[in-house]
Amino acid sequence: MSREGFWPITSSVDWCESNYVHSHYIADIAMIILGEVGARINPCNSFRFKLAFRLISIVGTGSFLFHGTLTSEMQALDEVPMVWTAITLLHPLIEINYGHPGKWFPVVQIICAIICTLAVTIAKGTLQFIFFHLSFGLLEIALLFLMSRIYFKKRSSHPAVKYLFEQGVIIYAMGVAVWLIDMHFCDYLNGPFLPFNPQLHALWHILASTGLYFLVTLILYNWHFKNGTKCRIEYRYGGIVPVIVKDYKRNHIVTKNKILYRAASKILLSLEFGTGKISSL
Repeated sequence: MSREGFWPITSSVDWCESNYVHSHYIADIAMIILGEVGARINPCNSFRFKLAFRLISIVGTGSFLFHGTLTSEMQALDEVPMVWTAITLLHPLIEINYGHPGKWFPVVQIICAIICTLAVTIAKGTLQFIFFHLSFGLLEIALLFLMSRIYFKKRSSHPAVKYLFEQGVIIYAMGVAVWLIDMHFCDYLNGPFLPFNPQLHALWHILASTGLYFLVTLILYNWHFKNGTKCRIEYRYGGIVPVIVKDYKRNHIVTKNKILYRAASKILLSLEFGTGKISSL
C-alpha cells in the first residue's frame, strides 16, 4: 500500500496499512502510537533480566521508527534487538531447567548474536526477510520448549505457572494469527471488501506485547524460586495484569527459623558436652 512520501521505502517488508495517508513524514501512523507497548516489564536485580528488559525497550523504539519511516536501517533497529532479547532469555531458562550452564555459555550467546546480527543486517530484500524470521523463529521454538518444560513440571503445584504460560501462549498465538492474516490477505483487508483498514498489524503489536509480558513474567517468577527468593504473583489493574511481588514476610520467616535452629543446636551441644555454659550465639 505504498504512496510517495518523505522517506524512501528501503525495508524488506511493507505492511497492509496505506502509507503517508495522514502525514507526508510518517508512513504508518498507527504504529507510532503502539510501538512502545510491552517495553516496560517487572524490574529485577539480575543483569540478564535488566539487559532483556532494556532490549525490549529498544525494540519498542525501533518499532516506532521502523513503522514511521519504512527504511532498512530502522527495520534493523526493530528486528535485531528482538533476536538479542530472545538470546538473552535463553540463559535464565536453561538455568531454571538444567542448572547453571557455566561460564562458556555467555560466549556462545555472544557468537550467536553476532552471526544473527550480520545475517539480518547485511542481507537485503526477500533474503533479509527469510534470515530474520528463520533466526528469530528458531529462537522462539527453543524458548517455547524450555518454558513448556517448566509448565508441565509445575502446572499442578504452582497455579501461577499454569496461568502465566497458558495465557501468554494463547495471547501470543492470537497475535501471530493476526500477523499472518495481515500479511497474506491484505487485498481483502485494504480494498473494496472493507470500507476501512482494521489495522491488524497494530493489533499484532498489542497481542504480542501482552503475551510477551506474561511469558517473561513466568520466566522471572521461576528464576526467583530457583535462586531461593520467595515471591508471589499479584493480579492488579482489575485483576488482569500479573505482577511479581517479593514475599518479604516469607523470607523473614525463613531467615528467623534458621537463626532459631542454629541457636537451639548450640544449646543442645553445650548441654550434651556438659560444659554448663552456653556460648555466644
